[in-house]
Amino acid sequence: MLQRFFARHPLLSFFLRRFLSMIPILLLITLAFFFFMSLAPGDYFTVYYNDPEIDPAVIDHYRQEFGLDQPFYIQYVKWLENVIFHGDFGMSFSYRQPILKLLNTRIWNTVFLNSFSLLFTFLFSYPISFYFAYKPNKKLDKAVNIITLIFYSMPGFFLALAGLVLAARTGIFPITGATSIDYDSLNGWAKFSDRLHHILLPVLVGFVGGIAGSIRSMKVLLQEEFNKPYITAVKAKGVGKWGVIKHGFRNALIPFITSSSGMLAGLFSGSVFVEIVFSYPGVGRLLYEATLRQDYYLVLTNMILGSFLVLVGILISDILLALADPRVRIK
Repeated sequence: MLQRFFARHPLLSFFLRRFLSMIPILLLITLAFFFFMSLAPGDYFTVYYNDPEIDPAVIDHYRQEFGLDQPFYIQYVKWLENVIFHGDFGMSFSYRQPILKLLNTRIWNTVFLNSFSLLFTFLFSYPISFYFAYKPNKKLDKAVNIITLIFYSMPGFFLALAGLVLAARTGIFPITGATSIDYDSLNGWAKFSDRLHHILLPVLVGFVGGIAGSIRSMKVLLQEEFNKPYITAVKAKGVGKWGVIKHGFRNALIPFITSSSGMLAGLFSGSVFVEIVFSYPGVGRLLYEATLRQDYYLVLTNMILGSFLVLVGILISDILLALADPRVRIK
């Protein structure tokens, strides 16, 4: 009965099999994390042993409370037990808060920021790529290539610093934070406007590098497709301009889809430099600070979230590839 159902719905069967295969992968990733963290010298509390004002017995008590005095495999089993049976990913050493609560206050800030960056990138990069791929103009094409190469080659940290200098000198943009001090007293639309005002400059910083890379990659893909023999055959049959674009665009999407599996994870962790420079309270900055402080469980939860989203992104890209390319069949 069940086999007949999955035979009639191969896409659902493929989705379930791939989703279940994520479980052992995530288990191996988390186990490897505990193993390599055990090889690192010291832990979060080690530095406090050098403080003469703190009783070493107090430090020992906290290390026992978090299980840091146990071998890595015992720490792993206890952590895994809490995750499976209690949905508890542990406490943050440095923030003294449950990790899920700590992430909940920051994850939407990062999603809000990166969603707008991706939106503006797609809205601007694809029309520009289409124009220069379908109607090449040598002079403009060279200028666009030079400009996009310059912006694409610039490190994200440099662009973020340049944006910070611009904000400090002009006073047009807020320099730090995700909201204003009086945010809680604002109404719904005013709150949305205040958030937009705070992310406008970080979005522009992420948008500049993102649009440069998207234009260069998409333009090359489209140019290759429009120069292939089948496009000449399509034109010879009398197919109109939009029909030719439709054929070229669909085939150019295939390599783009296969390379976009990390886009979903990028929504949560694709703006580390921007968040650090602008003191933006997001997940990227939180992960950076947790790594410096050896806040193990917080780093681990971020790793699990990032790995899970990469796996989900690969799954989605496989499904989209099957929908975009009729030659691909999911069995």
